[in-house]
Amino acid sequence: MNSDQASGMTRKYFLKCPVGRALDVVGDRWTILILRDLFQFESRRFQDFEQALPGLTPSVLSVRLKDLEANAVISSRSYQDHPPRMEYFLTPKGRKLGPILLALKDWGERYT
Repeated sequence: MNSDQASGMTRKYFLKCPVGRALDVVGDRWTILILRDLFQFESRRFQDFEQALPGLTPSVLSVRLKDLEANAVISSRSYQDHPPRMEYFLTPKGRKLGPILLALKDWGERYT
């Protein structure tokens, strides 16, 4: 088992290709919409994502957030100790995805 498999992260694309490597980080279903929400709001809580993204199951949301955090695209901080609750926000690395999300938004408005 390699380190990606041990962490729960699976690599699907060609690692020699920068587009493939980027898709390994942000290419899973729901990930772009999670990032969209983090660009719209300074921080989001788990339940905020659940409300904003109907159809996204808690288990999938949890995996997506962990993967984004493992790739340093987002970070989290505790806002409640008992029970433990986290809020999520973009890292500087994650903020670099802004132009890509804007381009997707523009394309979606124009062609869909």
